[in-house]
Amino acid sequence: MVNFKKILILVIVILTFGIAWKYFKKIAGARKISIGEIILNPEKKISTFSDLVDVFKNGLKLTGYVAIRNFSQNDYTLNQINVDCFTPKTNRLLAEQTNINPNEILLRANQITNIPFEFKVDIINSLLLFKECEVIPQEWTIWKIIQHPVEAYKVIELKKLRMKLKGFVQAEGITLPIDQDYYLYE
Repeated sequence: MVNFKKILILVIVILTFGIAWKYFKKIAGARKISIGEIILNPEKKISTFSDLVDVFKNGLKLTGYVAIRNFSQNDYTLNQINVDCFTPKTNRLLAEQTNINPNEILLRANQITNIPFEFKVDIINSLLLFKECEVIPQEWTIWKIIQHPVEAYKVIELKKLRMKLKGFVQAEGITLPIDQDYYLYE
């Protein structure tokens, strides 16, 4: 009976050390996971007056991806990704992520994984973004833009159009924050 207890204790100790070693390797490898580049593009480029009118009628739809670099020796399963768009100066919420990835995404060892996301900025928030980024001059009101759209198109500076992306990516208990300003037209 004494030998059985000693063997049982030895097996439990070995299993405990094995599990602890596995978690230690996962945590040590977690330092090698990072957020790579974030790409965000308007679904329809604003290159003509009618494109601008379309944005002010239907809102601004954006698609893109976030690259996650996994340079560890372990694979990680993505639990959650949450990225939202904010105005760059006042941090007002413009749009929430519209696509939810229902299928399991695996972050493979020593690879970069691109995770897609998309946003739909409504009409009011599109105008707010254009005004805050000074794409449209501050003295222009929404009513003036509606009454004189051709003049508004002549004075816009799309190179100033930017937004702030905030959120996080979570994989097996590891949380990577996202907080980045992004210019839509460079």
